[in-house]
Parts: sequence; structure tokens; C-alpha cells
Amino acid sequence: MVGTSDPVAFECSCKAPEIGGAILLFYRYFAAPPELPDLQDIDVQELYAFHSSVCERLSLRGKIRVASEGFNVTVGGTNDELEAYKQECIQHWSFAGLNLDTPAKRDKFFKPSANGCACAFERLNVRITSEITPFGITNYTPKDWGIVQTLTPAEFHEKCWADSDNVLIDIRNHYESRIGHFINPKSGDKAIMPEVRRFSQFPLYVKTHLEDLQSLNRPTAILTYCTGGIRCEKSVRWMAERMQPKSKRTFYTLEGGIAAYLTWMDAEIQTGRKLPDDSLFRGRNYVFDGRGSVGLAGGGAVPVSECHMCHRPSDRLSKCRSPGCHLVLVVCEDCEDCRDPRCCTSCSEKNSSQSPQTRRLLCSCEREREERLRS
Repeated sequence: MVGTSDPVAFECSCKAPEIGGAILLFYRYFAAPPELPDLQDIDVQELYAFHSSVCERLSLRGKIRVASEGFNVTVGGTNDELEAYKQECIQHWSFAGLNLDTPAKRDKFFKPSANGCACAFERLNVRITSEITPFGITNYTPKDWGIVQTLTPAEFHEKCWADSDNVLIDIRNHYESRIGHFINPKSGDKAIMPEVRRFSQFPLYVKTHLEDLQSLNRPTAILTYCTGGIRCEKSVRWMAERMQPKSKRTFYTLEGGIAAYLTWMDAEIQTGRKLPDDSLFRGRNYVFDGRGSVGLAGGGAVPVSECHMCHRPSDRLSKCRSPGCHLVLVVCEDCEDCRDPRCCTSCSEKNSSQSPQTRRLLCSCEREREERLRS
């Protein structure tokens, strides 16, 4: 169980709806190509101070993690505020070596999402951490960043169509993949969606299922994806190192993640090259801010999930009401109003009647999920 969690809804109270607002989603591992020129002289305290001061001055809110290995940034604001932030970032030493000299290249890196603003976050939260996203393997750095090939959204789309035996693996948490995931367009199969609650549990899934993954009766390609790309960077390379050379498969990741794929698909639809039904991502993309989830610009995505309470099709997000749980659930509006959403009866009993010191006990559904994760 976790003590705090991100909101899944928000009300905008700023000027962004009138003048335009967005949310940026970007990261950098300094050791990954293109490598930061001077890896031996990284001042994490200065990096922390830079993002803190600039974001406070521009009234941006969001979550920023900085470490000696890189940075991971999700911030929201008006378009003008974010443009000023991007310009200051590009001039900072931590962006050295990146080619961001055109608007298209900057959009590809910063991944702006138009349906957001600072109100999607409760506050500005900047932290110095040991990892910019917790992977669960202490001090792990890929031996060879080139062991995994990165595909643009267009290349990823074509690769999915290329062979019905391609294996798709979702690197996200189970509550994220529940409301949206990729499918194999030829077989109609959903991506493999490990039942992890936290990203740090993914190595356990790989260790437990390594033989199954190596013996899949499929020939060559394993295609992986996450929300914005960062979780694939280490995890897929770690997985590839353990599956090769015994496995002859080639590993791929989706550059920019689902966020970049949906942006690319929106552009394809707007120019008439594709229809909404051509998208291989079905449902909605879970995001860690008050928007809860996002989809194609035109909307109308058919829910791929169902209400936790009444089991009718729905992609509306809520949370277990047991103090100390906060598990993200799919709960339709009717059930939110007239029922008491809990992840399970056990959670209600364990985490509602206990004192704050004894809350966060592992409930039945979480225990069963963790047992399946290990089996």
C-alpha cells in the first residue's frame, strides 16, 4: 500500500483555458546517447536549484526529479510560461549535446500535451533522488545502450503490422494498462501486461517469468512501451541483457512512449492519412497528474475497462476509499455517487478500522496480485 498518490481529477482555476496551456513530459539520462559531454562534473544541487527557481518564477507546477544520472520532468503552465521554461532549459549545461534547434525537435523532446495546465498539479515538487525513476535495481546502468533499438511512433506502428508474431510488452503498472494498451493488429492480442503495482516490481516480474519470455514461440521482435519513454530506458535494456545471447530476439522501445504515439496519430488523423480506428493504442493513456488520463484529440475512445463496482464499460478513474490504500480504480459516475468504492472487502476491513500506525496492511486483492506476480 502507499500513503499518498496523485490526483485523478482537477478543476482549472487559472488563465490557461483562455490563452492556452499545456503539460510537458521530458527526461534525460546523461549516459545515454547523445551523452552529456562531461559526465564527471555533474552538480546535482545546481540542477535542483535551476529547476526550482525557474519554475517558481514562471508559476509552473509539477514533479521534477534530478539525480547524478539525469532528470525527469513533468510540469504544467500556460503556453507562454512553458515556452520561457524551455528556452532556459535549452541554454542550461544539462542540455548540452542535445539537438533542439527546430520547433519540431523541441516538441519531440519536451512532448507538450495541450489539454493541461499548472492546475493539474497540487504544487511544484522538485527533489534530488538516487534515481530519476525508481527501477528497483541498485546502481544499475545499462552495459550497452545500443542493445535496444528505439522506434519513432511511425516506425513502431509499422513494426506492429510487420509480423503477427511480434511480442508487445507493457512496462507500466497494472492500473495504468487496465484503461489503455496496445494490441497486435494482426492477431488482435493485447500486449503482455505484468501485474506490477510499482515500477520497482518489474525486475521481479522479469526474474520470475524469464524462462517463459525466452521460450515464447515467436521469432524475433519484442516491442515495449510506457507512458513517456523513461521507464523503458533501463528496464528493457536490463531485460535484454538477461535474455541475450540465449534469446535471438531483437528488442525495441517506443520513443516518447504512448504520449508521443498519440500525438503522432492525432497528426495523421488531422491530415487525413489515418482514421481514429487505425490507432493501435486502444482506450486511454493514464497520466500521473490531475488529468487522470488522456486520449486522442478527437475523443470518443471506446472504454477497454469496466467499472470496478457494476462491471459496465467505463474508463472513469477513482480511488479506493480505504485510508492508506489509494489504489486507482475504474468507477463509473453512478457507482461513485451511490456506492462506496473499495478495491476489495478485505481492504475495507483492514484499512478503515485500524489506527494510522497500523493502516496500509496488505489486503486480499493486493496479496493475490503479488502472489501471481511471483508465480
